[in-house]
Amino acid sequence: MPKRHPTAPGIAGLLLLVIGLALPLQAANLSLERRISTALDSPSLSGKAVWLENGNNRFLTIYSPSETKLSLGGALILHDQGTHADWAEVVQPLRKHLARQGWNTLALQLPATDTSPDATARLNLMEKASARIQRAIDYFDPQQQPNLVLVGHGLGAAMALHHLAKQPNQRVSAIAAIGLSIDPSEESDPVSQAIAQIEIPILDLYGSRDLPAVTGSAAKRRQIASANAREGYRQEVLNGADHFFSGMQSSLQQRIHTWLKRTSTIEEQN
Repeated sequence: MPKRHPTAPGIAGLLLLVIGLALPLQAANLSLERRISTALDSPSLSGKAVWLENGNNRFLTIYSPSETKLSLGGALILHDQGTHADWAEVVQPLRKHLARQGWNTLALQLPATDTSPDATARLNLMEKASARIQRAIDYFDPQQQPNLVLVGHGLGAAMALHHLAKQPNQRVSAIAAIGLSIDPSEESDPVSQAIAQIEIPILDLYGSRDLPAVTGSAAKRRQIASANAREGYRQEVLNGADHFFSGMQSSLQQRIHTWLKRTSTIEEQN
């Protein structure tokens, strides 16, 4: 089970409580998600709360504009299971750091669920998240932000890969997958299939002290990319890092920004 860490002062207790109440659940829980999103959408939020429509439902995103004169593009950030769109490790630090470096960042609140869904529930969550990812992509004006990248953590990384395998999008130029895992014994594993299919650059970054499911499937992920001649796939390990890169946020931020700027199609805008 992923280690949990506190979030912003003032709403930490409420958020940990509502997430904790979800532990027995296996499928998406809209009621839980609404409570989390309502707690996040507060005056203490560091970023702009943007509610997007997805059919009959609406979901929270957190927007931070580029803090530089020239924009590098838009970065969609997807959190891991058992966390949320403003989690104090990985997600929130990356949203702020990439904005300082010239990216317009948008962190998505994904369907809330148990921290350890089975394979069927995991696929169901990825399907539900796909429509949100596409809506978030559409949020960025293609004339103003032609270049987009996806940055996902854990299940959020799997969701990003699954979405683009199903719906390739020319505006998305790269995917940074942090703490990604696959089921190496399952040929129909959707993330394995996505690695085999996606042609744009993929950064597969994980910590040497990451979850066993992540470190244990690293060799298989490399093998899949190699067997399918995915030249844009790159795997890196950050020595000493755990799944949440505790105490190593700066190293994570630098790795992600450097790779995105080098790899994605940068079209700087005034």
